[in-house]
Amino acid sequence: ATTTSTMALLCSLSGAVPEHAVVSPRSGAVFEKRLLEKHLAEHGTDPVSNDELSIDDVIEVKVPPTVSPRPPTATSIPALLKLFQDEWDSVMLETFRMRQNVETARQELSHALYQHDAACRVIARLTRERDQARQALSTLQPAAAAMAVTAADGPSGMEDVEGPGGPALPADVLAAIAKTHKSLSKERKARFKKLDRSELATPEDVKAYTEKNAFTGLHAASKSGMLSFDVHASNDNLVLTGGADKKAILFDRAQEKVVATLKGHTNKVTAVALHPSAEVAVSGSQDKSVMVWNLSTSKATGKITAHSGPVTGVSLHPTGGHVVSASSDKQWVFSDINTHQTLAAVTDDQAYTTVQVHPDGHIVGVGTESSLVQVWDAQELKKLATFEGHGGKIKAIAFSENGYHFATAGEDAMVKLWDLRNLKNLKTIQLEQNYTVSSVNFDNSGSFLVVGGSDVRVYGVKSAKKSAQVEAPSKEEPVVTFQTNTATVTGCKFGNNARSVISVGLDSKLRVYA
Repeated sequence: ATTTSTMALLCSLSGAVPEHAVVSPRSGAVFEKRLLEKHLAEHGTDPVSNDELSIDDVIEVKVPPTVSPRPPTATSIPALLKLFQDEWDSVMLETFRMRQNVETARQELSHALYQHDAACRVIARLTRERDQARQALSTLQPAAAAMAVTAADGPSGMEDVEGPGGPALPADVLAAIAKTHKSLSKERKARFKKLDRSELATPEDVKAYTEKNAFTGLHAASKSGMLSFDVHASNDNLVLTGGADKKAILFDRAQEKVVATLKGHTNKVTAVALHPSAEVAVSGSQDKSVMVWNLSTSKATGKITAHSGPVTGVSLHPTGGHVVSASSDKQWVFSDINTHQTLAAVTDDQAYTTVQVHPDGHIVGVGTESSLVQVWDAQELKKLATFEGHGGKIKAIAFSENGYHFATAGEDAMVKLWDLRNLKNLKTIQLEQNYTVSSVNFDNSGSFLVVGGSDVRVYGVKSAKKSAQVEAPSKEEPVVTFQTNTATVTGCKFGNNARSVISVGLDSKLRVYA
């Protein structure tokens, strides 16, 4: 009975079963509390009797909670199937819209990534152009300064280069070169007259040389080994090596220890040079830079960035304050190792492969990729002579201490000896057809010539007043040949008085023959 009367409660306003039923004490009618509150807020009277009534006067009816009846569309199996079908269709439509949104997002993301990649490429190109412009500016500034000095000082012998070349050097540098040339040339003549031949190695001594040491661990063997080296002029125990591992190492072979490790290049170190009287070294690299080092601190004191291509050679000038560098960018550059400024950049139509300054400092010899050897005036920066005869690019140049002979090595497996007095080829050593030659050097007396490449060979040189020839009594046979290397020899030099032969190579070993 209670359930029946409860279910019979209907709101006098809506005629529906109320969720929160209340009774008005004025009329005794049942109302939905929510509807009655709205009516009282608007009229303030009982909806049935119109008597004054407030929400506080009504009485709440406690009834069990009611459950809303199912709609007619959900009271049969066909209706339920229809309801489920509608829900399924709605879900499928929503899934389709989501897939469309995902595809649109993918396209937008792909476009954004493409724009980002294009922006990165543009930034990289602009950065490269900026660096090239900076490098060109650094090359032009010293040249402009040199020309300003020329204009301020008047003629004084400083003329522009005739033909391919660069600006003239400053007056103080020209004076230093002239003074050095005069002094060293005079000293050389006196030194050769007073030379004690008993201290020099003889051909018999050299022929008896064997490998005494093979130092390893200086450079990473996995990085194609040692590419360049130099021996100290007065202390031949000190050897500076440059490697494919981007480092230069100063090694004391007497104490068998590394004295200095020079790190700073970002690519292979292709050329090195030791200062003869100061704790200074110079290195050139494929990263297009020349670095000057303080050997006592193993720190770089400066960088010369005059080249736009890999540096292929460096040679210290006898003045002691300058270095000449060559590059595949068709330039050889004259720089100050104290200020690290480029004083002159000489440009030609040949890519340079090697460079060497004459012991007196008055001329510069350079090798080219097109098999030519050029000799330039170091003061006026004019090309003095071009030597032809090689059939491949020039790999090395070396001047003899006698002052008028120099040797060249080419990719054509030939070594040539030249005379600077009459600009003639005195002798040609034709090596085996498959021989790789990469280095030539004279000893300090000009009596021997060492050739490095597929192996190490020492030739005797006989000097005369008017000419010289490489001794080759039996088809250019060397005095001695060393074949202990396991890879190409990239550099070889004599120790003092030819009492030893030192070589480095791609096998990362520093070998000493004595």
